[in-house]
Amino acid sequence: MFIKNIEKVYSMSNISTTFRPYLAYSASAGSGKTFALSVRYISLLFLGEEPSTILAATFTNKAAAEMKQRVVILLINLEEKPSELAAVSEQTGFSTEELLAKQPEVLANFLSSSNFIVTLDSFFTSILRSASLYIDIEPDFVTKEIDDKTKEANFLEEVQANSLLHELVKLAMNIEDKRFLKMFELMQNFYKIDPLLPDAEYELHNIRALEATIDAKRESLHKLVLESGASATAIKNFAPLEVKALFKKTVFEKKSLLDHRNYKKYVEKNPLIEEQFLELKALFGEWAKVKEQVVLHNLFQVYDYYKNANISTARQLGVLSFDDLTYFTYRLLHESINKDFLYFKIDSRFKHILLDEFQDTSTLQFLLLKPLIDEVFAGGGEFRTFFYVGDTKQSLYRFRGGVEELFNSVASHYEIKISEMDTNYRSSKSVVEQVNRWFEPNMVDFPIANYHNGANEGYVAVVEAEELVEEAVKQLEVYLEKGIPLTDIAFLVSTNKDGATIQEACYEKGYATSLKTSSSLKHTAKVAAVVAMVQYLFTGLELDARVMLEQVDKRIDEVNVSWFHPFMEPLSVVHKIIGHFGYFENDLNLLKLLEFSATFSDIATFLEEFELSSIEVASSAKSGAKIMTIHGSKGLEFEHVIVLDKLKGVAPDRSTLLYEYDESLYVKQVFYKMGGRENFDEAYKYLLAKQKKLNAKDKMNILYVALTRAIESMVVIRKPKGSIFDPLGMIPISIGSLVMNNEKLKINNAEGLDSKITITHYGTQETNKPEEEEEKDYEAILFGTALHYTLEMMSNFTIMGLADAMIATKNRYGLELSDEKFSDIKKRILELITHNRFKKLLEGATTSNEQSLSFNEELKQVDLLLSYENHYLVMDYKSSKKYHQEHRTQVRDYKEAIASITGKQTRGMIVYLLEDGVEMVEI
Repeated sequence: MFIKNIEKVYSMSNISTTFRPYLAYSASAGSGKTFALSVRYISLLFLGEEPSTILAATFTNKAAAEMKQRVVILLINLEEKPSELAAVSEQTGFSTEELLAKQPEVLANFLSSSNFIVTLDSFFTSILRSASLYIDIEPDFVTKEIDDKTKEANFLEEVQANSLLHELVKLAMNIEDKRFLKMFELMQNFYKIDPLLPDAEYELHNIRALEATIDAKRESLHKLVLESGASATAIKNFAPLEVKALFKKTVFEKKSLLDHRNYKKYVEKNPLIEEQFLELKALFGEWAKVKEQVVLHNLFQVYDYYKNANISTARQLGVLSFDDLTYFTYRLLHESINKDFLYFKIDSRFKHILLDEFQDTSTLQFLLLKPLIDEVFAGGGEFRTFFYVGDTKQSLYRFRGGVEELFNSVASHYEIKISEMDTNYRSSKSVVEQVNRWFEPNMVDFPIANYHNGANEGYVAVVEAEELVEEAVKQLEVYLEKGIPLTDIAFLVSTNKDGATIQEACYEKGYATSLKTSSSLKHTAKVAAVVAMVQYLFTGLELDARVMLEQVDKRIDEVNVSWFHPFMEPLSVVHKIIGHFGYFENDLNLLKLLEFSATFSDIATFLEEFELSSIEVASSAKSGAKIMTIHGSKGLEFEHVIVLDKLKGVAPDRSTLLYEYDESLYVKQVFYKMGGRENFDEAYKYLLAKQKKLNAKDKMNILYVALTRAIESMVVIRKPKGSIFDPLGMIPISIGSLVMNNEKLKINNAEGLDSKITITHYGTQETNKPEEEEEKDYEAILFGTALHYTLEMMSNFTIMGLADAMIATKNRYGLELSDEKFSDIKKRILELITHNRFKKLLEGATTSNEQSLSFNEELKQVDLLLSYENHYLVMDYKSSKKYHQEHRTQVRDYKEAIASITGKQTRGMIVYLLEDGVEMVEI
């Protein structure tokens, strides 16, 4: 149907016949998906296609940035990339010499042209922004997730304004779940697929009359069974009972009572029993549909107001969530503008489409792209191409609308042959082979993966343990004993909460970790309490202050807030609250809050933006073992992986609705889930079984992602019972060997927590020692050394730079300094980096920490060197004024050395980080 003019296109073009215009890759883990995508893109450029005619879309900003960077690097260094060069040569039909001759021209054209290497969300944003006024959206909208609390409040306001609270209560009773959040979740799920929902009318019927008919039929059947002489158990099945409870009886699982041993001989004697039973089942089928009509009528009635609340919020705030984005873009493309006008507005016409991670594309996203894809296949005598790549085994986002079934159905619709990429270039031999053994018998159509030439033997172990957390730390220690550095190890967990538990256990043992979580900063208790206190100071509502006051065990009348005025900068207010209540306690999230607050000049804007923010919580360390959820690890790889079973039990499926889709991917029918309904409705039974099968596949996909992240080795820790790994038949094993890394072991031993620090003097500078040696205050010297080390470890002079540096300091000096000393270091540096004069000095300067230099046959090391266009500034940090004369002499020496070496004017400054503030003394 679609692939019929390829030869004609090739004959009209200079296109190599080896280039496949319509292609899909099923790329197993580690098989080089990014390689295939970037080679395809570059091949199109060498075939003379303009960057502005190629749409290359992926799912995350990180992936889009990496692809763009990879394209540029390949175009610059193509000669040094033999694998990519050979692949481009094969696809284009050009020799390597011809490609290298074209390289400068292709690179220059790419850099000077607009390109569409984007995320799907950013592409839809550009479409919507180009013509948003057609649907009453201002084009300067911003895209970010809107907090559920804001959505809930707006929804309830809409419900109250339209006197719908009664309907809401009725709906709660109908779905037998009185939790508002459950109904709110239903509304959210509808909104995600709103354009796909059927335009159906749900009629209300008299369910009471039907229930009376059911009860009469039950009574008639009960009488017949009683008269037949059946057992008490058989009679009890049809005894008087509420319709809802009777509906769930297991006796109705049988299609016929002839299939039930308690009734068979009595039915054979009196066929009327069977007749009445089947009539009762038919009535129950009708009752389920009437009940469904009632639920869906009320649900969609309330949903209309939820949708209106969402639309109003988006228009009023100028803030669109990602669900809003797809909803409004669909409306724009299908109700307001045509395809030609779209191309005019975005100033481009796409001849080539490349889609990454296609298994996670939602139905709605695909339908938004479909007109563009259809135009590619329409051809029109031009060279046009369509390419997508993904792996249905790694589809994890059904809960967000991702539909892995699209991968194959799109290939079938457009008559595209799917090619397998089955060589794993990431993992060791043991990892690849063991993953094959686990999944080949347990996942339908699982493609056996091959390990690459030169793969190490590797190591895989499965350990069974009752105490998962304890075993996880034990396995970490096994890795460390083998000389493997913490930074090469990753824990993969099921939930953010599980990750926090592992982090806490590692912290207690003194092991640094970096926790990557999907939680938002505003949902952490201490941050929320501080912001609530800011809200109280700004609005005067005591309710806002209670959270903070409860945390620090104080009453409102005990708090002195005379220092506050509403025109203070948010940073000053947040900083003051944290200091005033002694609230820091090594919480790096508060440092992130300080950094966030520093970007606003007024409190009102800060509070508003904080509510709309989705800032990641802070990692606990710049380095250390990584901890992340399995979902978060997708697309990543780690040298050594410890995969943990879920710490708590697996939650059952509590979804309320089932959706049946038609061939055009729109929702054909919505079913309301009821326990036992499958006994009375064949269509429902089929759909429920299909849903269970999809849920089981989703769980297998999660396991596949978890078990394919490791490069060298992997340890799986499972529960003896109720394990998420049970579907794989996983048993304790040990395959391959964990190789001792002697070089790394030496480093680990040298830099471990038990290593001792030899203290000479504050700082790393060499100063002339006085002949007479006075008694030294070694505690003060240690404090100064740790303060200096923290400043040295800061990658930049921001709150985040301080947060990361403090972890390094605590790892190094954790056994020598008290918590009070660490808090003092943190406080002093925080005062420095928020000091107005210091910030002004950093403006326009290039910074160099611990700058080494040699002058007059002496080695010197400058704490901080600021380089400006016409001069330098030397800074020397001090924690005390005790030796201020020596400090001055030292800085003068540095000034002289820098000026002599560079020939530029050089200034000098001592920065005293004192207990009561920062002093900056120019020399």
